[in-house]
Amino acid sequence: MTVFRRLTTTTALISALALPLHAQTETAPAETPVTIWDTFSLDTLLTLLVQSFMPSLRVLADVRYSQIDVDAVRNRLALEGVDIRPFLPYAEADSCVVKADSLTLSGAPVDRQQGYALNLVLDGVIVDFDCLPPDVRPMVGMAGIENLRLDQAQIMANYDFATGGGDISLIADVDDLLSISASADLDYISYRMDLDSEEVMPAVYVNGVKLTLEDRGAYAIGKQMAPPDMLAPQAVAQMVQGGLMQMFSEMNGPASGAPSAEQSAFAAQAAEVLSAFVQDPGTLVLEAHAKGGPIRIGEGDFEDPNAIFSKLAPTIGTTPAAISTGISAAELKQAIDGLLPSERNLDVGRALLTGMGAPRNVTLGLRLLDPLAKDGNADATYLMAGAMADTQPDVAYRLALHAASNGVPGALSLMGDLEETLDLSQILDVQDAMLGGPVASDYESLGQIRRAARSHVRGTTRIRSYRAAYYWASVGAAAGDAASAAIRDEIDTLMRLRGSDAGWAEVRSSLENGVLRDWVGRDLPSALQ
Repeated sequence: MTVFRRLTTTTALISALALPLHAQTETAPAETPVTIWDTFSLDTLLTLLVQSFMPSLRVLADVRYSQIDVDAVRNRLALEGVDIRPFLPYAEADSCVVKADSLTLSGAPVDRQQGYALNLVLDGVIVDFDCLPPDVRPMVGMAGIENLRLDQAQIMANYDFATGGGDISLIADVDDLLSISASADLDYISYRMDLDSEEVMPAVYVNGVKLTLEDRGAYAIGKQMAPPDMLAPQAVAQMVQGGLMQMFSEMNGPASGAPSAEQSAFAAQAAEVLSAFVQDPGTLVLEAHAKGGPIRIGEGDFEDPNAIFSKLAPTIGTTPAAISTGISAAELKQAIDGLLPSERNLDVGRALLTGMGAPRNVTLGLRLLDPLAKDGNADATYLMAGAMADTQPDVAYRLALHAASNGVPGALSLMGDLEETLDLSQILDVQDAMLGGPVASDYESLGQIRRAARSHVRGTTRIRSYRAAYYWASVGAAAGDAASAAIRDEIDTLMRLRGSDAGWAEVRSSLENGVLRDWVGRDLPSALQ
């Protein structure tokens, strides 16, 4: 039903209710039939798609739910009152039941399609005891646990098209036991193929990994089940250090032999941390961060566990590195009071804009980075452009042009996104202002002209300028350079596809007049001979 029909029907209904009863029977509103077009929407189509997929899912498990909510624009699906009964080889039919108050599955919003995104959230989860593997049940039963209850379970995965990297995280809050979170920051995901064997060779470039365990009652349960002296601090330290050293020796194999210095240091650190943990149970954090750049880990690396351990250099503690190595409260107070040393502006400003290492505060972050941006710091202009993209897209575009022309990773993609939000006149005005005056014209060869045109289109080594690119591409095309002609036509196609035909036609006419004037007045053919 169209908006007009809804409005008409609603108005008629209100008018009818206001009339006397006899008048209603005499002047009943005409019925408006529902047509197929009234039900045509992205939400409807996506709902039908999901409902059609459910029978296929039920091959693996019985799935029931009380309500479904689909939002195509947000790329989100929500199920309420979920009842899942998976088919497990070790469980009798219907003995394993997983219930959840809600299940929400979402991806990247339709206006933010820079990669793949998955966010699966389960709220109010109850996992039946019979869902556990048989060898785990006795231990869980001894702890007096009948069913596992989770406040929330969440899986998040993101993959960025531009960089080829991504991040994965898993979070589970188990009532009366523990909270667990695991994450991996991957700089690049590689899956090259050996063309001779046709085998895929997967590898990842790791920036960092982290595993966090927070006690919510699990230690108290374990303490009741363990012998009295087993959890004494000194006993725990000896057991942990000895167990890890033995594990490392077996893991290294006969070729490597005894644990390395890094492995021995980790075993000693773990013994110290865990002996303190048994006295005051709280949080344990196991993490590793690449210090000299991303660490490549491929299938062949697993043949030498010692080398992997040395590359990752994991640490264990009770506080995440983001807290211990983040921006201190003292520095944040200096930033607020305007007393922060200028050499710290970039790091503190980045932390404030991203919310990593400090609470997010866009206003203060922009204030710290603004002087750096005015001095031409490309990292600062990129960070500011990302923070201002939604509120001040024209200013953000100017900053992104600068960052992209200086080769900052991610700036090119951001620049393209901003062009989708600005009209042609805004784009050209910002480009003209950033270019800073007339285009240089001392090119001595077609190669130089072609490279100038291409550079102004790409915007990664020069300021992106469609005017400058079109001008030089037209000059090169007139001199017989096919690549320049392709650049010129590429710009025309871009303007047509973005719906800027009319505005670009006027700009193009002016540029073509300028090229012809210079071609004749400056005798460019002779200059290029």
